[in-house]
Amino acid sequence: MVMRLSKLYGKQIYNTRGYYVGYVDEILIEIDRGRGKVLALGLPGEKVGVPYERVTAIGDIILVKAKEE
Repeated sequence: MVMRLSKLYGKQIYNTRGYYVGYVDEILIEIDRGRGKVLALGLPGEKVGVPYERVTAIGDIILVKAKEE
C-alpha cells in the first residue's frame, strides 16, 4: 500500500478494544529501510510513541493493536 504521510497527520487513533488513543502528530521513519517506525501521538500535554508494527488498519481512523493485560 502506498499512502502520503501528510494524509495521516491529525487522524484519530483507536485501539482494537475500541478505546480512543490519540491522534497522529508526527511520524518517524527509518531512512535506510524506508519503513514507518513510530507514530507519535498527540495527547493533551504529552506525546507518546506507538510502534508502527502495532498498526493493524489505516482508513478514516488508524487502528492499533491493544496492549495485552
